Amino acid sequence: MTNDHLRLASVEITRRCNNACPYCDQPKAEQDMPVAQFSALLDALSGEGVEAVALGGGEPTLHPALPVLLAAAGQRGLRVGLTTNARAADLVARLADRGLLDSFGVSAGKGAWTALASHPAAVVNLLLLAGRLPEVMDWAVAALRHGARRLLLLGYKGDQPAFAPATAELAAAFALLTGLGRATGAVIAADDYTRRRLRLSATCGEGFVRIALDGSRDSCCFPTCEFRAAPMKRGRA
Repeated sequence: MTNDHLRLASVEITRRCNNACPYCDQPKAEQDMPVAQFSALLDALSGEGVEAVALGGGEPTLHPALPVLLAAAGQRGLRVGLTTNARAADLVARLADRGLLDSFGVSAGKGAWTALASHPAAVVNLLLLAGRLPEVMDWAVAALRHGARRLLLLGYKGDQPAFAPATAELAAAFALLTGLGRATGAVIAADDYTRRRLRLSATCGEGFVRIALDGSRDSCCFPTCEFRAAPMKRGRA
């Protein structure tokens, strides 16, 4: 695939996971992307104008060669990040401190997430499920008390309608978090999906590609999103 506007690639490097989130739709298996495959993928993405890669899964810290993957991305001049459930908080902090991670998302409410909240490279992810606005606000306050400076609101976008928050609840969460940010000096943002739900943006995912473990590509984060674009031509990278 060639796309002059491609800037961010989200790469599934593993299907291993050590959390059992009831809302998660991601496939789970004892499978990892081989280092050689990842390196070849990085070469292809670099040639397509990609500037950053976000490593995911599954739980990316469970990939047995994670430091090697991060170093390979950095050697190609790519910014690199990942999202973690913070069950290996010490590992994530060490990787960031070694300069192997430019940024990382830490999921509030999971693992030792508060231990990572104050790290300069951290973004605390606040996932809003239906009826869980008080929980999200509790997480936000806890994050700020632990020194977090960047918070990101995410709306559930899987295929289980019971977990999907109403637009009004999303709007309330974003308004409350924005007010909290003004009061504390923290940076508050929302993911592209949430911004589109709130009509703060007419598009999402521009310059984005998601690459599965088998190398197939998609221009959307999740297959059941109501804003789903036309599927990209799939094929191995």
